[in-house]
Order: sequence, then structure tokens, then C-alpha cells
Amino acid sequence: MIAATRLRKGPSNSARGAASFVAETIRTARACGAGGLLVMRADSAFHGADVVNSCRALGARFSITVRMNASVKAAIARIDEGAWTPIKCPKAVWDEEDQSWISDAEIALRPP
Repeated sequence: MIAATRLRKGPSNSARGAASFVAETIRTARACGAGGLLVMRADSAFHGADVVNSCRALGARFSITVRMNASVKAAIARIDEGAWTPIKCPKAVWDEEDQSWISDAEIALRPP
């Protein structure tokens, strides 16, 4: 379920106000009775320590897209091969670059 959306001022890649927006949304979900696991899913505009810290402080999990740059690629390369876990995506997506369907992926979880 989508708990909140907001149009923000400024450039689309600005994270200004994102942490407070995330905190407000998590608090609203809890106030409405959500007692289980909450997962905040966001695009790369929300990528930043303040957003991550808001999620952690309020007990929510998170999935945030990041832009692929040299430091992100280096961080991924440092993940041990044994840390990756295969996951099956329920709906395949078309990869224009490879001209193929993608239905499987891998994830490496970092402990909280």
C-alpha cells in the first residue's frame, strides 16, 4: 500500500525534506494501526544518510535505489560472493539493453 506521496519543490533529484517526509509517513502508518513490518521504498532522490537514519530510528526497513557511479560499483565489487542470495521476481521485466526478460536477481543483505 502506498502510504504517502508528495510533490516537492526544487530539482527532481533533490533530497531536501526527504528525511522528515519519510519520518512523518512512518509515524502516520503507525498511528493508523500498522504494527507489523514497514518497508520504505524510494528512488535515488531519497538516497542519503538522513533518510536511512529516519527509517532505522523508527523501526522501518528500506529499499532505496542509488545511481551507479564509481564508488557504488566499487562497493558492490567488495561484497563477498557468498553473501549474495538469489531471489525470484514474480513478474519479469524487459531489459532493452540485453533484449531479454529478467526474472531473477540477487541480493546481499547488510545486517542492521
